[in-house]
Amino acid sequence: MKKIRFFSLFFLQFILAASFVLAQNETATEPMNRDCGRFHQQSAWVNSLARNEKAFPVDLMFVGDSITQGWEGAGREVWKKYYGNRRAFNFGISGDRTGHVLWRLENTQLQKISPKLIVVMIGTNNRTQPEETADGIEKIVKTLEVKFPSAKILLLDVFPRSAKSDDGPRQRICRINDLIRNRFDGDPRIIRMDLTKCFLEEDGTLPASVMPDFLHPNAEGYARWAAAMEPEIEKVIGPIPACPPECVGVPREMARFNAKNEILKKGNIDVLMLGDSITHGWEGNGAEAWKELFKDTKAVNLGTGWDRTENVIWRLENYDFSNVNPTKAFLLIGVNNNASSSPENIGLGNRKICALLHEKFPEMKIYVQKVFPWGQDDAKGKNQKRERINAEIEKAVADLNYVTVLDLSSCFLTEDGKLDRNAMTPDLVHLQKLGYERWAKAIAPYVK
Repeated sequence: MKKIRFFSLFFLQFILAASFVLAQNETATEPMNRDCGRFHQQSAWVNSLARNEKAFPVDLMFVGDSITQGWEGAGREVWKKYYGNRRAFNFGISGDRTGHVLWRLENTQLQKISPKLIVVMIGTNNRTQPEETADGIEKIVKTLEVKFPSAKILLLDVFPRSAKSDDGPRQRICRINDLIRNRFDGDPRIIRMDLTKCFLEEDGTLPASVMPDFLHPNAEGYARWAAAMEPEIEKVIGPIPACPPECVGVPREMARFNAKNEILKKGNIDVLMLGDSITHGWEGNGAEAWKELFKDTKAVNLGTGWDRTENVIWRLENYDFSNVNPTKAFLLIGVNNNASSSPENIGLGNRKICALLHEKFPEMKIYVQKVFPWGQDDAKGKNQKRERINAEIEKAVADLNYVTVLDLSSCFLTEDGKLDRNAMTPDLVHLQKLGYERWAKAIAPYVK
């Protein structure tokens, strides 16, 4: 028993000593490699866009750690309300310290990004002395100023942590904030904000109702954060746009975008097919039907799996159409929006896509296909949500004389109005070969 206790005590002392050495060796002002999965996701997204001729459309950029990344978790709905229909980019990664942010700024191709405003909140994870942590924050700000010469930087005090005002972690954060508070006086590009009071009670305690773990905000905490920043954000990038998120272009699946863009650059295209995985599937279960349908017509399939209206919008905003003048387009989009978007907003997204197509090709005829039957409700013959979505799509484009709305539902339903499983894959969303054959037969008169 004594040997076990001695070993346990020795092991604990070894861990503490190793942690002390690690903390001693850590620097807040030198780049520290943070080669993690989220970094690769960010890099793949930004780096692929950086290879395009057009600049990456970002107006608002957030830089930070898990508190910033948390806009995608507890802050998701607040983000959607305040930033969903703005061009915002979340550059936060959980666990990051100042050195990690410096490393990511050096190792991400940001030359095509040109944000108008950058929100910075970093430092709570640093294990360095407050003085060096403050130096690290300052270096991040100066690096951002060099990389983004036209941007303003909204530098936030590090948020309070720990329940009580006299707790050690809270005191350390206060010391960091004191040290950075006056470092940027006179710099017209730096906006300083201390949001500490947004989260604290009058007696200085940090309530669990705002930060349950006394570090990360919950939905209420993010709501307070966004509301406090909004006046400053509005001064730089303007008020929250009236259009919903479904009408704001958002990039995704860049490999497919780049491949299709190369096809468009070659020209000689008559028909555009636009949509999500159901349209994408012309290259799978629908390959034979596509070949027959377009044997006398040059068409390109721009459908991309998992796309929403906002993704199609971004593609249309960024494809190189300079060598093509298609005369027809077939659009099927909205089923992936249904989980988080209202039928009205899905309709508005479809309208925005049509307006973009018409702007680029004024003589083009656009065929908007109502969302196809899907799921268990259609299998039972009572999908009221699909009916509402399709009603809003039809309503949204009713005044556009260059648009024809097609209702092809009957291609995929049995005589009693239920989903025909012979036409659908087992997930009751995508089409089997028979489904594509029926789809092709239904639109053939409009193609020809």
